[in-house]
Amino acid sequence: MDQASLTPVDRARTLADKVLARAAECVDRDAIIPTTHFAALAEAGLFGILGPLNAGGSDLSAHETRRVIAAIAGGCGATFFVWVQHHGVVRALRGSQNTHLRDSYLAPLCVGQMIAGVAFAHARRIGPAAVRATRVAGGWRFDGFAPWTTSWGIAQRFVVVGESDAGELVWVMIDGKTTSGITPRHLELPVLAATGTVALEFNGFVAADADVMTIIDAGEWRVADRLTSSIGQTAALGVAERAVSLLAGTTERGDGNDLDVEEARSALLELLDGCWADDDQLVSEMSAPINDRETWIREASLHRARCLEMARTATTVLLAASGGGGLDLSHPAQRLAREAMFYVIQAQTADGRSATLRALTF
Repeated sequence: MDQASLTPVDRARTLADKVLARAAECVDRDAIIPTTHFAALAEAGLFGILGPLNAGGSDLSAHETRRVIAAIAGGCGATFFVWVQHHGVVRALRGSQNTHLRDSYLAPLCVGQMIAGVAFAHARRIGPAAVRATRVAGGWRFDGFAPWTTSWGIAQRFVVVGESDAGELVWVMIDGKTTSGITPRHLELPVLAATGTVALEFNGFVAADADVMTIIDAGEWRVADRLTSSIGQTAALGVAERAVSLLAGTTERGDGNDLDVEEARSALLELLDGCWADDDQLVSEMSAPINDRETWIREASLHRARCLEMARTATTVLLAASGGGGLDLSHPAQRLAREAMFYVIQAQTADGRSATLRALTF
């Protein structure tokens, strides 16, 4: 079937099944994600899901976007994690007042001619700025340490964030090959090691005013980010869906476990349906003014925790059904279990951490 006749969600699921999942165990052990994966994502029109139509994007709704995210995450975690960082840059660039940056990069990013990464997680921290942005003639100087940056060596453009003495967050777009004033430090990770994830040291790096995407009050940004981050991504549900789909294959072992596996699979599918129903409800509520923000954040954070537990449960069931072979590095069960572990800390906030701890221990 012609891809053009499929919805973005169906294109994502097809790509995940036919391309990403088939190579995921190899990519998990590779030094870097193959460029063919990004070419396939571009061909499927999945680099511009948050971009405007006039720039080659598809301007998906939040509901559609979250299902596309789940599909790609369920195909290959490493590919997903580089790809998903890209969309944060597309969304930020779309809203930027810097017309030069928008005109130069938005269309190439939306069609996948160019990949973008972002270093901003450190901006969530309260207290002394992890990366300080200081005004200098013609631009901003960056100094400090960003402990988590994905896609280094993969993305052609990066957005980095520093905080000024005036309490502003300065977002600038830089060349992905920049070396002057920036030193990457490789991180040894037990999962998603092919994603080019590094820590960045900034030592006198200067970005020109022409490269400033936006400047926003840090306090205002953190208030908004706390709300949008609390619900989490649906990547954990994508991992759970992949694990459940693979359960059917474990009945071929022929050791009398067929009935147990089918019962487990049926129960997991019911739990997944419940998670998606809750997700749809919370996403719908986000589209309207939220009167009681604290209550909504608690509910969204609990939903995030339930999705994490869904991924942990589904991948553990897959391991149990697969037996000892599931721990071989060529088997998807062990990889999916490690990816489920990763999403516990990915984009973690204080609200999310508290909800996860309570969900797992009480």
